[in-house]
Amino acid sequence: MLFANKADFKQTFLDYYNPLCNYANNILHDAMAAEDVVQDVFIYLWDNRETIKVQNGIKAYIFKSTHNKALEYLRSQKVRLAAKQKADFEAIESADHDEISDVYLRMERLNNSLRHLPPKCREVFVLHKFKGLTYAEIADSKNIALKTVENHLLKAMKILRSLLKD
Repeated sequence: MLFANKADFKQTFLDYYNPLCNYANNILHDAMAAEDVVQDVFIYLWDNRETIKVQNGIKAYIFKSTHNKALEYLRSQKVRLAAKQKADFEAIESADHDEISDVYLRMERLNNSLRHLPPKCREVFVLHKFKGLTYAEIADSKNIALKTVENHLLKAMKILRSLLKD
């Protein structure tokens, strides 16, 4: 049996729903369709929990199931992928699903950790690390001292390290 009880299923859902939606959205380029695909996967898991045999762990299984369901969705909608989307699709098709799942789970942990930062600290961190702005550009755009930018980034790194230290 895949899940011992509803609580196990619920915990699996809570742990993987957002990363799976992000993964499916990467394939489909449609957030609502991605959520539908992930919901279909979880419905299938629950309905067939007594007969499903998982060999390589639940994480790899549900990411592979989501991948297959997303491809099924694309085929059913007869969506033609643009050149860039096709390249992305081929890269995902040949990728190791365990590695992909780890990347999406790490991204989810980082996003959750960013929510724990103070607002100004988070804003400076995002501008520097994700938008590529220099300390000086951030200081100018936010009307703060260069040292304040540095202090915000140091504080953010300290907090994130403590939250992500596994």
